[in-house]
Amino acid sequence: MSGPIDYSKITIVPDFDTVDWWMGTKEHKYLVRQCNECGHKWFPPFPACAKCNSMDLDWFETAGTGVLHSYIVVTQPILGAFVEAVPYVVGLIELDDCHEPDGSLIRVGGVMLDDEEDIAIGLPVKVEFEETNEPNIVVPRWKIGGTAENTWKFSE
Repeated sequence: MSGPIDYSKITIVPDFDTVDWWMGTKEHKYLVRQCNECGHKWFPPFPACAKCNSMDLDWFETAGTGVLHSYIVVTQPILGAFVEAVPYVVGLIELDDCHEPDGSLIRVGGVMLDDEEDIAIGLPVKVEFEETNEPNIVVPRWKIGGTAENTWKFSE
């Protein structure tokens, strides 16, 4: 079972491109960047659209639900905050309500709350928000939110 992430060992300083995103997580909203010119959506946020180079950007509020597309189990912490957390699962999530103009789904990465034995590709997930020692920083984490047929697990 994974342990807790020690957020006191991480300094998160929102910058110009992420301050609104962090304000959204504080309100328990999961946001992705959206281009007002071409409709492209992406995460993590950066200052210009990768598709059309526009800087006319906004935020799209997702429902915070999706499907686990892939995952990896981290067994070696690279930051001190994760020493007690290993092993933990990082998932790649296809957001249910976040599509490109061509219909393809947007994928975002995130640390799962579930342990490896509970994880399978194809399972529905939902975002949950974890408080930190810093009142203005709330971190989104992902949790299995149900069952599905035709799921797949990594085997050793």
